[in-house]
Order: sequence, then C-alpha cells, then structure tokens
Amino acid sequence: MTRTLLIGVDVGGTNTDSVLIDPLLISNPDEGVISWNKAVITKNISDGIQEGITSLFKSRPDVKKEEVASVTIGTTHFINALIEQDESRLANVAVLRLCGPYSHQVPPFSDFPTGLRHIMEGHVGFLKGGYHVDGRSISDIDEAELLQHVEEIRSKGIKSVVVIGVFASLNHEQELKVKDFIVDKIPDCKVVMSHQISGVGFIERENASIINASILPFAEKIIRSFVDAVGKMGLHCPVLLTQNDGTVLPAIESLSCPIKTFASGTTNSMRGASFLGNVIGKTSIVVDVGGTTADVGLLLPTGFPRQSSSFSTVAGVRINFSMPHVESMGLGGGSIVREIGGDIFVGPDSVGSEILKRSIIFDGDGSEVTASDVAVSRDPSLAIGDPSKVSTLFSNDFKSKFASRVKSMLENIIDRMKTSPQEIAVLAVGGGSFIVPPNLKGASEVIRPKFYNVANAIGAAMGKVSSEVHCFHKLTDTTKEEVLSDLKKKAISLALEKGALESSIEVVFVSAEPIPYVDSTFEFIVKTIADVDYHHLHSVSPPLASTSYNSEDVVKRPSAQPTSTGVNLDSIDYINYRPVINDKRQWVISEVDLELLRIGTYILGCGGGGDPYPFFLAARNVLRQGGSLLVVDVNDVQRYTGEDGTVGSLCCAGSPTVSNEQLEGPGMVSCIETMDKFSGKSSQLVFPVEIGGSNGLCPFRVSSKLGVPVVDCDLMGRAYPTHWQTIPSAYSKDGQPVYPPTVISNGNGNTVIISESKSDFLLEKVMRASLSELGCTVDLVNPPMSAEDVQKNTIHGSLSLSWRIGRAVRISRQTSEVYRLPEIILDAVNGSGELLFKGKIVGVERKLMKGHVWGEVAIEELDGSKRKMMKIPFKNENILATIDDEVVCTVPDLIAVIDADTGEAVGTPDYRYGLIVFVLGIAPSNKWTDTVRAIEVGGPKGFDLIDIQYKPLSTYSKPLSVIDEFANP
Repeated sequence: MTRTLLIGVDVGGTNTDSVLIDPLLISNPDEGVISWNKAVITKNISDGIQEGITSLFKSRPDVKKEEVASVTIGTTHFINALIEQDESRLANVAVLRLCGPYSHQVPPFSDFPTGLRHIMEGHVGFLKGGYHVDGRSISDIDEAELLQHVEEIRSKGIKSVVVIGVFASLNHEQELKVKDFIVDKIPDCKVVMSHQISGVGFIERENASIINASILPFAEKIIRSFVDAVGKMGLHCPVLLTQNDGTVLPAIESLSCPIKTFASGTTNSMRGASFLGNVIGKTSIVVDVGGTTADVGLLLPTGFPRQSSSFSTVAGVRINFSMPHVESMGLGGGSIVREIGGDIFVGPDSVGSEILKRSIIFDGDGSEVTASDVAVSRDPSLAIGDPSKVSTLFSNDFKSKFASRVKSMLENIIDRMKTSPQEIAVLAVGGGSFIVPPNLKGASEVIRPKFYNVANAIGAAMGKVSSEVHCFHKLTDTTKEEVLSDLKKKAISLALEKGALESSIEVVFVSAEPIPYVDSTFEFIVKTIADVDYHHLHSVSPPLASTSYNSEDVVKRPSAQPTSTGVNLDSIDYINYRPVINDKRQWVISEVDLELLRIGTYILGCGGGGDPYPFFLAARNVLRQGGSLLVVDVNDVQRYTGEDGTVGSLCCAGSPTVSNEQLEGPGMVSCIETMDKFSGKSSQLVFPVEIGGSNGLCPFRVSSKLGVPVVDCDLMGRAYPTHWQTIPSAYSKDGQPVYPPTVISNGNGNTVIISESKSDFLLEKVMRASLSELGCTVDLVNPPMSAEDVQKNTIHGSLSLSWRIGRAVRISRQTSEVYRLPEIILDAVNGSGELLFKGKIVGVERKLMKGHVWGEVAIEELDGSKRKMMKIPFKNENILATIDDEVVCTVPDLIAVIDADTGEAVGTPDYRYGLIVFVLGIAPSNKWTDTVRAIEVGGPKGFDLIDIQYKPLSTYSKPLSVIDEFANP
C-alpha cells in the first residue's frame, strides 16, 4: 500500500526549514518525522526550497516522490515586507471609495504609519455609490466621475487598485461593476474588491484590502517561485500555503488574497509544537525563539493557538482579520548581550541573520557577544558552533547573571499569557530555543521536543482545510434556523471544493447576529474545519504557472514625499506625560490625548455606544491638517456664553453595526445649522450627550469646523441605550419633556425636526421609528442649553475621567503590568469601583427588540474546582451582573467588560466565545443616585426589571479636572 507523505516548508527571513512526515505517525515524532533539513535562506527562493526538499530525499532514498501528497509552504516574506516598509516589495495603491457623502472625514490610509503611507498611498477617490444596510443604494455609480479617476490612476502608472463600497459585504454589485470598468480601461491592473477580503467594518476592511493590493505583485512572484521549485523537483502534487488560522489554501487561491497568510509563521510553530509535544487536548504555552525575537502564545486543547480579539494590528495597521494572540520580545539566539554597571542585559537588538558571521562560536571577532555564545559556554553539550571558542571567555558570575536575566524575561511574558495562576506546560521550539532554561516559574514543565528547530515546517505540513460563509439575510418567509441550515450546507460544500475530507468536516463556529433597526435582518457566519483529502485535493487544485524569484531582482523606486506626520503612540512616556493647558484655561488636545480618550470613552460605554475608533481618526485628522481641538472646564462655561449664549449637546444614534460600516457624513453639521435656524440661537460651546463609546469623541469633528471648544461634561456619565435616560430628563419637573425640539439627519439629504412631544420617552420612540427609514444611523442635536443648565444638569469631568482611564491602560502596557489592569484602572477612578470577575466568555445570546440588541453574555471563571459563572444581560449596554445567579451589580453602576490582554473595552457586538476578560463595576455620578426618580430612570426599572432593587456598589468620587490639575499655577 502506497504511503501518503507530506512535505512542509517554512521560508523565514533567516532559514528555510523543510520536513518530510507521515501524518499517520506524527503522534510519535521519531516515526512520523521521516527527514528534515534546516538551511540559511538563499537569494533565489526557488533554489532554496528546491535544495531543502532535495536534502529530504537524499537522507531517505527509500522514499518515492509519488508518495508525496502535498507540499505546504509557510512564509514570513509578505508580513516582513510590510514590517520592514520595503518599498521594493510594496506597490502604490489607488483606493476608490463608493460612499456618497459618507466617510470623507476619515480618508483611506488615515491610520497607516507614516512610512507605509508614503510607500502605499497613490490615489484616493470618493465616488458616488454604496448601499444602506437595508439594501437601498446610497447613490448610483456615476460613470463620468469614475472615468475621471481611472484616467488619473492610469496617468500615475498605478497598477494596484482597491474598490470598496459601503456595505459591499451585503451587496457587491457596484464593486463588481467598477472592477470591470477599471480592467476594461487598464487591462494589466490588479483590482482588489473589498467584499472578497473581509466582512463588516469599513476602516478595517479597507485597510486589509489596501495591504493585500500593495503586496499582490510581490506575492505573485513569491508564490509562483514556490510552485516553480516544487515543479523542478518532479513532484506532481498540489502546492498549498498556510493561513493565519493554521489552515491551508491552494497556491492559486492565495494569489488573490496573500494577506490571509501573514501570521502563518507563528501559527505554524505553535501547531508544530502541539504535535511534537503531544499536548493536543491540553492547554499549554508555546515559546518560539528565533534569532531575534521570542514569540509566546497560548495553545488551546484543539491544537490551535488562541486568537486575538475581533480586530488585529499588523505593522501598525488595524484590520479585521483574527490573528493568533502572541506577545513578542527581543530575545533570540542572536540577541546581543551587554554588561552595564554590573548588570547583564539581553537584547532587544540582535545580529539577526548575520549570526554565522558575528557570533563568537561561529566566525565572530569577539567585538559582540550573543545569547548563543553565552548559552553554549554554559552548556557545551548543545553542540552549536565551536564551544571551545567560549569555554573560558565568561566568568561564572557573568553566566549566572545571564541565565537569571533570560529566565526573568521568559517568566514575565509567560505569566502575562497564562489564563490562570495554575502552572502550565511550556513548549520551547524554534532554532534559538536552546537558550530557554529547563525550569521556569509558573511552568509545570519545560519541554523542548525533538525536532524543535523545525516545528514551523511540521505545523505547515499538518495544516487543515477551512471554509467560511458570511452573509446578511432578511427573514421574511424563512426562519433563522432554516437559514443557518442552508448556510451550513454551503460551508460544507465549499470545504469539499477546497479539498476537505468529507468525514472529518466540523462546523466550528456559527453566528446569527441581529442588525439593530433593520427589520428581521441578521448577519450570519458559519465556519468549518476539516482534514485534507490529499487524494482528492489534486483534482480541485488547478495547475499554476511557475516562475523563479531572486531577492536581488528588485527595482528600487523612489519613495513618495511625506504627506503627514504623526505621533508614535507606543513611544510615549505615559507616566510623565502632561497635557497642554493654555493661559485661557483651555485644554489643547493632542494626538496622545485623543488616544487616551479613545480608550477611556469605550470603557465608559459599558459595552455600548459604538467603537470610538472612527471618531478618533477623524479628530486626529483635524490635528494633522493643522486644526486645533480645545476643551474647557464646566466652571468656565459662563465666560464663553455670557448671559444669553447657549451650549449645544450632540450625538449619533442608531446601530453600532451600521455606524462602523457607514462612516459619518455631513449630518452633524446639517443638524446644527437646522437647529440654529429653528431656535434662533447659535451655540458658543458643544459637548457630547453621552461620554460612553463613540459619542464621547463625536463633538471634536465639528467643534473645529464651527470654531468652538468642547465642554468637559456630558448628560449620562456613561452610555445608555435611550435618549431619555439622561440627567436633564431624570430631573425634569413632573416628568415634563426637555428635548423637543430635536434635530436628526442621516447626512444624505434627509433632516428631520421633532418640534414637539408629550414626553422624552415618546420623542425617543419617534426618533427610533425614523431611524429605520433614514439608514439606521443618524446624527442628533438637542435644544441649546444655558450656562446655568450645563452647570446643573450635566455630569462634570467626563472627558477628564475618560482620559485618566485611558492613561491607566497605557501605563499598564508601558510598564508591562497588563496583569494588574483592574487595579490600575480602579486607581484611576479614585477607587470608586470593584473588580467583579475574571474569566472566559463561553456563551452569547442576542435578539433584536424595538431597535435595540438585547442579549446575555456568559463568562466562566478560569480556575477553581467549581468554576463560577457570571452572566451579564445587556440592552445595547450592560444592565446587571450576576455570579451563579446572585445579582452583584446593576445599573446605574457602570459594568465594563474589558479584554484582559489589552485593556481595551469589549463592546457587546464583539462578545464572542473564548475571549479572556475581566469585569469592572464603577460607581456612577451622584446625580444618578441622589433621587428616586433618577434611580428609576437610570436603574433597573428603566429596563423594566421591576423586581430588582439597586444597591450601590461603591461610593462615587468626582474625577479631578485635567484642566485644574495641569493648568499652570
């Protein structure tokens, strides 16, 4: 019987690793790994792969080439090109947005690092087009407008184009039409359509599409060179590439979407470690040590790495691909070791790929000492290089301090990755893992398995097949269960088309999320995973023309001139950072301040309010274009308004799902202009209706345009799901309405005035009913308030509190104390709160009712013999928290679910299985607890929970105004 053998190849920045394995015997690596090879990478990648595979057969002449069922290749070339900002491997990109009046304040490339932006940004066009979430077009494509942009793209010589339409994931007809138009005019142009890259989330999908388009020309050369190498070997089997999630895809499919392979290097190492260490079915830590860095991740019992949250950052760019959650540090075999003041320091700088020239145990002249040198001097049996060169070079004290430093570095990062205090097995793999000590605090054992130095190639060879079906569906004549059943069949069929072994297909993820304010409409996702049917794979993987690639065969092109400058937020000393307060007691907002406000406002959103990120970018663009953003203290409002002046409060309302896709247009300005005409007054100041979520930052995008500062206050002190759950409404005399007139606008030519209403509750119902007809998200402006009203009926210091929370999170990252995040955040709110729970999200239920997403998230404790369970019901925002069915916290207390790995808030739309979180309860302003009426409006009764009584969690402590603290004496 003919064996089925697999070849795995990992093409790294330093080495090309190759393995030949029998997948049926891999549980015993001594039998499963038939041969392996590790060699320094060659300039011609085809030659390097060919040489590596040739060596596999030379060491095992009994193996026949026809026994090889597939060659699976993982590579870091694509992500390295991005990280290194290599202009020779990254193409100029033109971006055509089909968006109508929306998104102009956050143009493409807004959140790209300056270097990448200079390389990639070729042309930007805002075109008519796009869709609302209900399927109606925002506007039709204007071919004359499109032709003008295409001609400009052609004149610039750009050959990589991204076409992205609002809600293209729902309807991609316009994207297809524009692609055909472009290809007709520029036949050799590569067009990336955003709907083929990822789902809802406009900025993240666009960013991923841009990266994909920029890397496409280089990726095509690399991928074809892979095929060329395999073909020259006489292997007539499919060539596969590994993806970020540990699964594989045919080479021809990867040509159109190389971004799916970006994080495959780390995933391959972790997958390979799971087989070599025989830990499938257990949770463990993997430490993958290379020449420059050590990557540490958590391996789940499934044998796959724990994924990061919904969004990931690649080379400083935010995309909506889930990546393995990995922490990296500058510790590798080539790390430079220094003695300073009697202390030993290791890295983060490294000799990298020049280790054979610069390490003493090889050909180094001794001017530099590497971690490999010291590790070999401590243990000559490692048989790496020439141990005699370092046998007497270092004192015992030097070697002891080196070992302690490495041990401490690894123990700290492992502690951050663990999900419970219990000891856990640690797997050390990678070519530099010989520097990992045999005993580590927090590790039940340290395993350096045989073949540890080619774990990445083994992980590549053992990749599985996956499929995903993602769509929006309106339930008219069918049920949710029927739609899911149909989508499961489609996902299974797609898996079979990709070469899955039918008997092994598992549906591993099912999601059906209602879209707020869109009648009976759901976002459905179904994912499968399966073993590869190698005998069938050849027939479903069409041949691909090959070529060779030489790393020297590149043409350097001149970099684009800088178009903007920005602050590197990761380089800021947040402990000593001081905001600028001018001599007028105005807080002059900086990019750093915006970052802290972004983090803090989302935590104060209590799961709702929408992600502030788009508003953060819009405000930052104001600064980068030379504008200014100013904040004033509540106690200074009278100076700006005088006796007759007024202050405007504003916000966005509607579906967070929609607002993340249909980025803001000119609706807010339309609202303000309309209110000015209706009321006969114009506001000298503005402030947000709610500080929680995106609304906390929304005033900044219009304050600069209007030339007015923002007041450090809001009407909620958090986020609430309804407009009548505000302080003015809670304190209105006899429950009289306070908000008519109210103006709402969708920014697309539709502005509505609600001039009268019997109550704020009824005004809310009218507004929500209008939402579904106006695109499910609107801007809103309340009637102007006097200085006295602002002083009496707002929550003071809301922006200051957000800023302090954001700074606490950033300081915890700066000091590598993410594990102390709950304590650090509570310190930032003057101790007015408690840590309620830590655990893993194990279940989420959602349903849509009267425009709001109602649901419940279940969070399980990570350790303990009998694990406790927290449940948090939510109505857009979190309402209450129970532990084993006992109520521990309710509104109006703030209940914030926070990502334990990053300190970032987790919004209710992002609740998903497996996310490690902690839950904080924070005391609300006294204005929510001083009267019975306020507690009824903002407490359990405001959510129809009449049987639950509010019990304060903690005592409120008013935040210190940033202006008061940092103003010059």
